Amino acid sequence: MVDSKKDTDKKQETVLKVSATTCPRCLAEFICNAADIQHCQCWGVTLGSDDFSYLKAQGFSPKETGCLCRNCLLEIQREVAASQLSSN
Repeated sequence: MVDSKKDTDKKQETVLKVSATTCPRCLAEFICNAADIQHCQCWGVTLGSDDFSYLKAQGFSPKETGCLCRNCLLEIQREVAASQLSSN
């Protein structure tokens, strides 16, 4: 028999919200709008595997870091693209 109380406890839902946060990379404050992602400052910025590898090499992991500000996200993309151009 399934213990529904235990199942409920295991399935804690993540509540998405709007919150003021600090970018762990540059320490700028910004508003994260995870509740309405299309109106979040990060909307439209897509990081690829090279970008995530770059962040990891700098000591940032997605689980530990959380959100980065839009300026840092765009800067990461530029830095990765520039390093790829210079290595060719």
